[in-house]
Amino acid sequence: MSSFIKIIDDGAKAAVFTKFASYFGLTTQSEDIVFSPKSTAQRMVAEKRGQVSVEFISIWRSGIQFDWARQNTSIARKGLMLEYVDSTTKSQIVTAKAVPTIMNYDIWFWSRDLDKMMQATEAYLMWVHSHPNLILNYNGLYSMEMYMSFGPVVDETDFDIYEKGKFFVSRMPLKMDGWVLTLFNSKTVLKIILDVYLREGSPPNYVDTLLNEYIITTNETLVVPKYPED
Repeated sequence: MSSFIKIIDDGAKAAVFTKFASYFGLTTQSEDIVFSPKSTAQRMVAEKRGQVSVEFISIWRSGIQFDWARQNTSIARKGLMLEYVDSTTKSQIVTAKAVPTIMNYDIWFWSRDLDKMMQATEAYLMWVHSHPNLILNYNGLYSMEMYMSFGPVVDETDFDIYEKGKFFVSRMPLKMDGWVLTLFNSKTVLKIILDVYLREGSPPNYVDTLLNEYIITTNETLVVPKYPED
C-alpha cells in the first residue's frame, strides 16, 4: 500500500497536468509529465518516450513540514470516526486522524516555444481566481480539501544553446496546505448499564436501595417521543 504522501504527490501531479497540458499540446500523463527534480527530469522523460524531446512538465516536492496553525482542528486532535470494522459485532470503529502539513512543490515547464511558456505562465498567475485546491476522496466517501497557494515565476533557462540546445525552462512554486492521514481502530462502547438507586437515611449512615437497572446496547435505537403540535 502506498504512503499517503505519495497519494498526495500523485494528486498534485494529476492536477498540474490537467491544468497546463493543453498549452504544450500534451495528451498522455504517463509520458508527458514526470515527478522529478529538474536535474533528472529530461532523462526520465526520455526513458518514458524512448527519445529526447523537450515539450513536457515536471514536478517535484521540495519540502514538507508540520503546520501548527491547523493543529487545533478536530481531525488533527481527536480524529474522525468513519465506519465499523465489522458491522455485525460493532466492537471497533475505523478512525481517521490527520497531521496538518505544508507541502512545497516546484513545477517546471519545458518548451521550445516561448509563447506557449507565457500562456502557461498566465494560466498559473490566474489560477488563484478559480478556488485552487486538491480534493482527495478517501474510500470514495470522505473528502479532504488541500488548498494551494502560489509564488514568483523564475526563468531557469540555460542559454548555452550550442551545448544543450535551445529550449526554455520556467519554475513555478506550488504550496499546499495538506493533510497526512493515518487510520487506526478504536474500541466502541457495546453496552451501557445504568443502575438507579434510592438513597435513604441520614449522613453518614445512608442506605441505598436498587430500584431499577437499565441496559442499553448498540443494537437498540433511542426513540424520542413526539408530542402533538399546539
